[in-house]
Amino acid sequence: MSTLFSPADDASGAPAWNSVHTTATAPLLQHHSAEARPLRGAGRSACAALAAAMSLLFVAEAHAAKEPHRAAVRLQMARDPGVEACPDEAFLRAEVARRLGADPFQDDAERVLTVHIAREGPELTASMALRDREGETQWAEAFGTRSGCEQLLSGVALAIVAQLLGVPEQASPPPAPSPPPPQAHRAAPAPPRPAEPPQAPPQPDRLRLEAGLGATLGLGITPGAAAGMTLSLGVRWSDWSVAMEGRGLVSLAHEVEAVPLRTSAFTAAAVACLRGRRLFGCGVATAGVVRFVPRDPWNLVLRDDAMFHFGARLGSDWPLSDRWSAYGFAEATVVAADAVLRRQGDPHESPGALTWSSPPLTAAVGLGITATY
Repeated sequence: MSTLFSPADDASGAPAWNSVHTTATAPLLQHHSAEARPLRGAGRSACAALAAAMSLLFVAEAHAAKEPHRAAVRLQMARDPGVEACPDEAFLRAEVARRLGADPFQDDAERVLTVHIAREGPELTASMALRDREGETQWAEAFGTRSGCEQLLSGVALAIVAQLLGVPEQASPPPAPSPPPPQAHRAAPAPPRPAEPPQAPPQPDRLRLEAGLGATLGLGITPGAAAGMTLSLGVRWSDWSVAMEGRGLVSLAHEVEAVPLRTSAFTAAAVACLRGRRLFGCGVATAGVVRFVPRDPWNLVLRDDAMFHFGARLGSDWPLSDRWSAYGFAEATVVAADAVLRRQGDPHESPGALTWSSPPLTAAVGLGITATY
């Protein structure tokens, strides 16, 4: 019984079951080691491939971050009353995209480019401003032209293109690239910012025809106040205009010195004006006749009396469209030759007592519209 349970001793005195256990386990360990080598080799290959892919991805992202992009902006365009006939925002977007080679406008861009078109006297004006998302102005320009709306918007498109080419996109700053060699700087210099906004080539002012129609209220031209219409026809060149005016007035007073009569005046005036953006000043020379029509032929006879006066006019005009504008004025004149009304029942009799004569000064105010061709 003891022989079965007592391990036999080998020559070194170690138990025999220990030797058997060791020799039996060694082949098993060698078998697992042989299977583990190909697994570890495959794992190293997969890790190396993954690391190479991630490296390529990082390099591609860094390269893409270094590439310059066109600066995206959001376009907002407004036109004042009177310039609705000018091309709209779509025309400006297309003009910028044609000159730039791409459309830089995005509706969700953080920076906003505003363009405002207005009319100031004979000129069309454009004002531009580029603001960041905090509302800070990064760039602003304004200029005008008398050549027309399309020429103005072409100049606006040139200014926008020049600005977008010179302004990088607002983003987190990429790592500083290594400085290019001097030859690269000489071969591809950065586009310079224009010192002045690009404008359409100036064109000489052309002679334009103007026609006007208005209502007038006169004081001192006839007995009592007189109301009527004024028709004008003239030419305009640059800031100067010359016109001839015809005016018909009817007195609102129906009697003079208890004498019932009707009075009217018909005048022709030469008007030369110097015009600014909104105001104008003119010199006026007027000649005409005053007609007195008595209701009682035994007191007065029908007669016309000539008059002449000269003075100054101050007014303002407001553009309604490219062709139409409204105006208002006030004028004062000095009477050089006055109209006189006397009691006279018979033309062969000597004139009677003075009934009415023109005052030393006359005045008039008026409102009307003008068409320019």
